Amino acid sequence: MKQITQNLKKGTLKLEEVPIPTCKSNGMLVKTLYSAVSVGTERMKLKNADMNYLQMAKAKPDQVKQVLETVAQQGIKSAYRKVMNKLDSISPLGYSCSGEIIKLGSNVMDFKVGDKVAIGGAGYANHAEVNYVPKNLCVKIPDGVDIKEASLTTIASIALQGFRQAEVQIGENVAVIGLGLLGQILIQMIHANGCRAVSFDLDPLKVKLAKEQGAIAAIVPEKTDYSTEISALTNGYGCDAVIITTGTSSNDPIITAGKIARDRANIVDIGITKMDLPWDLYYRKELNFKFSRSYGPGRYDPTYEEGGNDYPIGFIRWTEQRNMESILQLLKDGQISFKKFITHEVDFYDSELLFDQIKDSKENYLGVILKYIDNVDISLNTITVNESDSKTGKLIIGAIGAGNYASTMLYPFLKDQKGLSFKGIATATGINAKDKAQKFGFDYATTDYKTLLADKEINTIMIATRHNQHANMVVEGLGTGKNIYVEKPLALNINELSDIYKTVTINNRLIMVGYNRRYSPSIRWLKKQLSPSVPYSIYYQINAGYIPPESWYQSTEQGGRLVGEVGHFVDTLQYLLDADPIEVYANFCETANMPHQDNSYITIKFDDGSNCVIAYLADGDYKYSKEKILISGFQTNIEFDNFKNIQVFKNGKCTRKSFLGLDKGQKEEMKVFANSFSEGIQPIEMDSLFISTLTTIKALESIKTGLPIKINITDLQD
Repeated sequence: MKQITQNLKKGTLKLEEVPIPTCKSNGMLVKTLYSAVSVGTERMKLKNADMNYLQMAKAKPDQVKQVLETVAQQGIKSAYRKVMNKLDSISPLGYSCSGEIIKLGSNVMDFKVGDKVAIGGAGYANHAEVNYVPKNLCVKIPDGVDIKEASLTTIASIALQGFRQAEVQIGENVAVIGLGLLGQILIQMIHANGCRAVSFDLDPLKVKLAKEQGAIAAIVPEKTDYSTEISALTNGYGCDAVIITTGTSSNDPIITAGKIARDRANIVDIGITKMDLPWDLYYRKELNFKFSRSYGPGRYDPTYEEGGNDYPIGFIRWTEQRNMESILQLLKDGQISFKKFITHEVDFYDSELLFDQIKDSKENYLGVILKYIDNVDISLNTITVNESDSKTGKLIIGAIGAGNYASTMLYPFLKDQKGLSFKGIATATGINAKDKAQKFGFDYATTDYKTLLADKEINTIMIATRHNQHANMVVEGLGTGKNIYVEKPLALNINELSDIYKTVTINNRLIMVGYNRRYSPSIRWLKKQLSPSVPYSIYYQINAGYIPPESWYQSTEQGGRLVGEVGHFVDTLQYLLDADPIEVYANFCETANMPHQDNSYITIKFDDGSNCVIAYLADGDYKYSKEKILISGFQTNIEFDNFKNIQVFKNGKCTRKSFLGLDKGQKEEMKVFANSFSEGIQPIEMDSLFISTLTTIKALESIKTGLPIKINITDLQD
């Protein structure tokens, strides 16, 4: 299928071939018939792509702060790789479409194939022939509503949510500053709700159109004494609410809003404008300044958008989906209409030229619609990216998943290894599969991972997906006779882990879990300071950092943070001690507004007599060392500080060792993976590999029961 993509680093925009996206259980595939171009938003994205790095940094100081925090936590090299990977990737455009459902996920009950729908959401309702969209971002188009107008539903929902935030009542005066598409739609909504609209814009043509939509006054601020006019229109009170829709670096809209608003009025921003609130003006009137969050409640909540969990209507009346439904009902009832706003209708296949014109032209673009041809082949989930002959080398890789970690810390290092070839890569979105296939040299890109399993030339599968997919993919991959590299965790529960253990034993295949720390230069040096077969007492503290409860990483479906991450640290201890856990006891610290697993204390007995505590803590300062290890035993004390500094206290002397950067071992890990698998060697002893995951599962059991739990590999053999 065809999709519009943008590369932020190169500033290029292309209409290119990508695989059809995967249909997940909580959503549907929609064949696009029309998509709406949000001219202001997408022009901004196009212009941002032309900026140099310094200009980008100045434009987005909040993102710069996030980068600096990443530098503090992970080191400058890791942060740089992540930033450059983000910039040098293709991303989608668009967020408001209409079309026809062609496939349903297993958890979708209220829709059927063939339904005409409006869909929304950045990253979902893209300018593409087919889109995957979660069910809460999809609404049926009522009979009598033009499907072309329906493509503007999501954009109109932004306007509607801003109007709701204004909290106006019948008869009140509402000003709209900025008369682009959002502003024009707002004028109609204000009128439909029994209020009086006052409109502001620098463009006389847009002001004229607002007047035609029912505005009682249409003002060009530079050409009139608007304060006097507003006073006359409102009996000297001023406007009851002001809604700002502009996208500008000027502070003028903020000042204008303050001047025309009455005492204690609501001022709502749904645009992107400079925000330097004049204290005296806003203080004396006691003005309420509010933001409007996109399409409504549910936005930025993955449990709502991705998980499909709705909010009870008795508690949250207007959600994203219900706002979209409201827009379509207003269209059906004739209370609003978008026909006058659609100034341009362009063939989707001419969209490259259109976006070039939008970026640089001074033409008055208002409502721009892309029209699609209704003949897309929905079976094309795999495309060839790099033409090549049959693959050479002992290791022929198929990769499933290409998130930020895999794309920055795995594939780039693996690409440097000799004696291997990249054959195919699978991701849920076609655009990401295509991007990573181009970047790393895979022959083909697909959205169906089973294509890789069926490829007889591929002998090794790499799995870097969300945690709940690991176990099933590992079992399937082993069952097709392929060796497996899988990111942690290997499994989420004892049944999954047992299935993998039995399958790998029967099929006699190689398996490796992404425990990279044992390959870190600092950890390897640390191991050399320990005496073999000597029990040690070890305190391993992880300053894990806060992750919001609504994140996918925290969900029970994904196993939570303990099973998801603590395997790293169990494996590191196994490596340092050359020993395996035999018993685990875990509890947690009660911390407000944080899941119990975020502050866990895990005590582990090892078969060499060592006793270790893993303190997995998420409420520390981000600048504090992410990992610290304190070791005591054999008349020795060792302090390990975040892969950078190690102090060894022995015989009354202190030996210090420092390491450049923050090397957690990923580069060496990929080297070991490539060499071991090429030679048919299991890199980590099989039972030990499984015991690290088993320990985390038993630790979670211990938290629930309050009891110590024995660890035995025979638990997986039953």
